[in-house]
Amino acid sequence: MTGTIFDIQKYSLHDGPGIRTLVFMKGCPMRCRWCSNPESQKTGVQVGYTQKNCIRCGKCAAVCPDRAIQGPDYGIIRERCTGCSKCAAVCPVQAKKMIGSQVTVEELMEIIAEDRLFYRNSGGGATIGGGEPALQSAFVNQLLKRCRQESISTCIETCAFAEAEQFEETIEYADLVLFDLKHMNSAKHKSLTGAGNEKILRNAYRLKKDQPVIFRVPLIPGLNDSFKNLEETVLFAAQFENAQRVELLPYHSLGESKYQWIGEDYELSGLQTYSEEQKQELSRWIADQNYPIEIKLV
Repeated sequence: MTGTIFDIQKYSLHDGPGIRTLVFMKGCPMRCRWCSNPESQKTGVQVGYTQKNCIRCGKCAAVCPDRAIQGPDYGIIRERCTGCSKCAAVCPVQAKKMIGSQVTVEELMEIIAEDRLFYRNSGGGATIGGGEPALQSAFVNQLLKRCRQESISTCIETCAFAEAEQFEETIEYADLVLFDLKHMNSAKHKSLTGAGNEKILRNAYRLKKDQPVIFRVPLIPGLNDSFKNLEETVLFAAQFENAQRVELLPYHSLGESKYQWIGEDYELSGLQTYSEEQKQELSRWIADQNYPIEIKLV
């Protein structure tokens, strides 16, 4: 069995407890307007192009079987590109680079197990994110099962937009679930992500009773950060006995540059990140709440 990933990040400190190895699965069923990993969205392998690195040697155009690369800037005509990887293979400066690779469970386990000592000393382990892990549920299931067998803590980071069987298979061997909630209003959720939230909310009830979950909300200024939406989110999360807390993650624009890399436009270009004053206002709102669940500004 193989899976498609697009990155592995070691020594991660923000995706579960302790020091973790974060595996990014490729493919996502949603199209969040603020997505910081747009290269994760397509399920197949694709080519990234960093124009400033290009030395105009023309080798990529010469080997492209689809005539998807042409001078003078040697950009990629995306509707023609089939992701064959020939251009990336001949590029001497990695201006063109493949995004995504096929791996086996054993290959990933070798990488994850390298940092076993860090996991043991920090309470960390392996976190599987994306993209959306549930799109490759059978592979993720076997990967987490192997981690369990090796006594490595497991965590799933999910948007939970998946069919019931896929979702349950994905989280079966997860010691912790990081569960994203984008908006509690389904129509607004669809306008922000391309999909309604009914399936997501139903999957929250499919978490096992003894399976810890942290609900997380990416706060996007003016789109989902109203106190009304936050209150509805917290009330939803508070009904689950296995919910540890609700984490609020203020918007950042660190992924904006990636859109040009994959030949797409960033819809929220120019959107301002949270000021210290806005963060303080959020902190005051949190302090004023009296819910039976912790709310944390991350």
